[in-house]
Amino acid sequence: MNADSIKILADEFNYPIIEEKTHVWFFRTQSGTYYLDFYINQYIALGWNLVPASLIVDSQEKQASKRDKISKLYPEEQRPGLILGQMETFYLKMQPNDLVVIPDMGGQRIAVGVLGDVVTTIKRKPQDNESKYEICEHIHKRSVKWLKEIESWSDVYLFKTLRAQQTISDITTYAEMVYRNLHPCYIADGGLHLTLQKRTASEYRIKDNIRLQFSILQISSTLSEYYKVQDESDKIVIKTAVGSPGFIEIILPYVPISVLTAVFVFRGVLGKVTSKDGETSTGIMALLTKGNELLNDRSNRKKIAAETEQIKANTKKTLAEVTYTDALTQKTTAEAVSIELENEKAFEELSKHTATLKEAASQSGIILGKQLDNAS
Repeated sequence: MNADSIKILADEFNYPIIEEKTHVWFFRTQSGTYYLDFYINQYIALGWNLVPASLIVDSQEKQASKRDKISKLYPEEQRPGLILGQMETFYLKMQPNDLVVIPDMGGQRIAVGVLGDVVTTIKRKPQDNESKYEICEHIHKRSVKWLKEIESWSDVYLFKTLRAQQTISDITTYAEMVYRNLHPCYIADGGLHLTLQKRTASEYRIKDNIRLQFSILQISSTLSEYYKVQDESDKIVIKTAVGSPGFIEIILPYVPISVLTAVFVFRGVLGKVTSKDGETSTGIMALLTKGNELLNDRSNRKKIAAETEQIKANTKKTLAEVTYTDALTQKTTAEAVSIELENEKAFEELSKHTATLKEAASQSGIILGKQLDNAS
């Protein structure tokens, strides 16, 4: 049930679910020389132009034979096995929908994209005076849909991992570092990862740090109480590298409430949701109602109202039936009143905690509003 509910909520709020089989590759750009060409024209390319792709993908050819042929094509190269290994990775191991990371000159930024198919030609965009770049002449190419450029200040740990010496390196071990810079919120490895970026050079005071983290715990606990599920806020953990600037990564347990908690953190009273009938509404109550709708919660007041009308319609039979039906109607009405009180209590609690969260984030240089577009 958890997995189904999490998928429903993740789809609704556009939070990606990362598949375990997805690989992440680091691909060098000849010290940044080809970074702009690759990024602007949506591809990556590997050298060794004399080596035909048909040799690499030929499953009948023995490895020793392939190395010998590469040696004859490049007699000055001392490590033909390295060339073969890189080309096999490019053609055979790298798969469509894997992620690929490329660095610019000086390593001050990287681009992250979704790998596509092998292609033979690239249609380059016209250059102008403001976008001059070195054109790569390598013939081995794959298309890429670039998703985001990431600046080095945002995650010192990520940029420390990108020091591989080979042209292509499998950095799937460090995938979490890429994902947290790519998505403000994503689901992977049995948890929900929520990353808050500190974008300013302001001091990060301990008081604001405590208020921010405590607000997230309280939002999770309040939602658990409202939806009548076990409170698992004690399982929330944190990873941080907050300097001037930096990030805070919060990992929540793999339960539906975690997805709703992330929604409140990023959206809060600024949020906007659309109901089944197409009506758009904003605010905390709208998010609570959307949660009820998606999770089929017992607090669906429309269903209660319909049941009440049905009970009233059946009161024309016997006096005993009327008495019984009146009792049921009163019970249903009492339940509706109770739900209204629960809604009001949850609204007040969540309003307080989201306001504290927003204030603490603002004081810390964490601007949640700018992450709403990425999280919506």
